[in-house]
Amino acid sequence: MATVTHLPLLIFFTLSLLVHARFNQLESSFPKPEKSSYKHVPKRYIFAESTDSQAPAPSPAEAPIHDHKKSSRKKIMGSVFGFIVGSIAGLISAMIFSMLIKFASITIANRGNQSGPSIYSQSIKAEDLAFLDDDAAMGALPVIGRGGCGEVYKTDVPDGKVKTIAIKKIIQPPKHAGELTAEDTNMLNKKMRQIRSEIQTVGQIRHRNLVSLLAHVSRPTCHYLVYEFMKNGSLQDILQQVQDGTRQLEWTARHKIAVGVASGLEYLHMNHTPRIVHRDLKPANVLLDDDMEARIADFGLAASIPEADTHMTSSNVAGTLGYIAPEYHQTMKFTDKCDIYSFGVLLGVLVMGKLPSDDFFQHTREVNLVKWMRMVMTSDDPKEAIDPSLLGNGYEEQMLLVLKIACFCTLDNPKERPNSKDCRCMLVQIEHPSL
Repeated sequence: MATVTHLPLLIFFTLSLLVHARFNQLESSFPKPEKSSYKHVPKRYIFAESTDSQAPAPSPAEAPIHDHKKSSRKKIMGSVFGFIVGSIAGLISAMIFSMLIKFASITIANRGNQSGPSIYSQSIKAEDLAFLDDDAAMGALPVIGRGGCGEVYKTDVPDGKVKTIAIKKIIQPPKHAGELTAEDTNMLNKKMRQIRSEIQTVGQIRHRNLVSLLAHVSRPTCHYLVYEFMKNGSLQDILQQVQDGTRQLEWTARHKIAVGVASGLEYLHMNHTPRIVHRDLKPANVLLDDDMEARIADFGLAASIPEADTHMTSSNVAGTLGYIAPEYHQTMKFTDKCDIYSFGVLLGVLVMGKLPSDDFFQHTREVNLVKWMRMVMTSDDPKEAIDPSLLGNGYEEQMLLVLKIACFCTLDNPKERPNSKDCRCMLVQIEHPSL
């Protein structure tokens, strides 16, 4: 450390000596005036001749003394100038060197912390996630979900503000070029993009209807994304249980979920700058907390649209079949109205109890969930579209109004679709007509 501390000072004095020596070298290269005769003195130093009086010419004995004084003065001025220039150069060098030392120390510190957790919420601490270093401890955790990117685990955090967390493990293929196939490379790029998108969006936003990213932990072979655990799972899981007859989901709970999703979209589209388009809104990406409050999750495909732009263009269509807006398919351009289309499909699912992937819509290519919903809503008995488990509860008129909103949201022309704020307001007004 002593060497590093005194190094700027050594550079300072070294540069000073070099500048001073160079100055003297340049000075010695200039031709010297002849000292033997006055006639060799440049004319600018001789006063003009006068007929009345004339300055006496210096005697040969005086000329060397005068030249010696000028030479001494120039040497002194040269030394002072060289010292000043050298001092400035040394000071600048010292400042640059100090900045480089500081930058290097920060870089080294960051490298040392690369494997440590990046915390995005005060609800959890780095020490709460120390067990992620233990492969045996991770292997003992219960798996609560599996997806294209990896598995999702659940564990308790006894001392944390969040008592139970969900950990999404994203496996990373080997990075050595010789070990990667083309498929591995594409998968690696996809996963890395999704991780970056998740961190850039969910890591920075906070809303009661959005799942919050608590932490990110990077490991050589995988990444861990840590979230608050949602006790009631996903909306798709619940709807599947309803279809199987193992669970009930009353209309009031479904309506609350619809309002919550609309509120989350309103925040993403209208209250956040730049606005964020989720691009994969579907029941599987709507989680439900202890109070059955909806939380939009999985922002791996989310994208930000700059305030000055009306849309964004992608090289590939992102999303899930049955929920993707038709204009996105056709033009590869997406806006927040693409999320509105997906939300309209989700509203239809909540009311009808059917998913776009159900066998019911697979019998013919001419019929899908949106077309069938429109067809039934214009029929003599629109109640035919309502989930049979919801009939007779007294909310039929509300459910038909929600289906009308779903039809508005899925209009072919995106400019005719309502925005997310309008969707939320209409849904609230259905429950409370006085508003």
